[in-house]
Amino acid sequence: MRNIQASTRENRIAERLIPFFREWGFTWLPHLHQFRQSTERGFTCVILSVSDYGDSSLLEAHLGIRIDDVENIAFPFTNGLPGFQPDSMTLATPLARLFGQAFERFEVSDENSADEAVAAIRAQLQEKGLKFLRRYSSLEHMDALFNETPEEPLRLAHNQANRCFRAAVLARLLPRRDFESLAETYGRHLREELRVPAATLEKYLRLISFLQHYSQN
Repeated sequence: MRNIQASTRENRIAERLIPFFREWGFTWLPHLHQFRQSTERGFTCVILSVSDYGDSSLLEAHLGIRIDDVENIAFPFTNGLPGFQPDSMTLATPLARLFGQAFERFEVSDENSADEAVAAIRAQLQEKGLKFLRRYSSLEHMDALFNETPEEPLRLAHNQANRCFRAAVLARLLPRRDFESLAETYGRHLREELRVPAATLEKYLRLISFLQHYSQN
């Protein structure tokens, strides 16, 4: 069960952010700890992660983007729980990564520190975060992000194996002429560099087989 104090702090932080997000068309979903906005292809969101440490909490903001067409194909081949599929995301990344940091956690212990954390998050969203969400809710831009350098890790992705799955789907949906080459590159990356379990590799191979026969018509 989640710590009650942490949950209370999260609610207080969310209350401070609701007016800001309302202006941009986002709705607070407390059960998912996120502000969400529907898009033509899925949704974008800002997730609040609050961890309790005694008399204070650490707050971190993440950005999330879901492209329905990608998730409807990719998710069943991943290790995600079936009940989570409607809320799964094509990309989720700490807001701090847009500013060159691996993460940024704000300590919240009183009203003043809560106000400071909220002000910092708002400023970062206005500077880069909201533009990022709008740009990469596009299938074409998300494909460019995932597939521009297939031989390298995607810095914004939490899970590099899941990146391989979704990158292959993105390449097929466009469709890209180099789909087969990309599929081979990601398969090799899963096998030789990430060294995923045999079951995960088998799921990837089944996904590629599905995509090779996939038609959007």
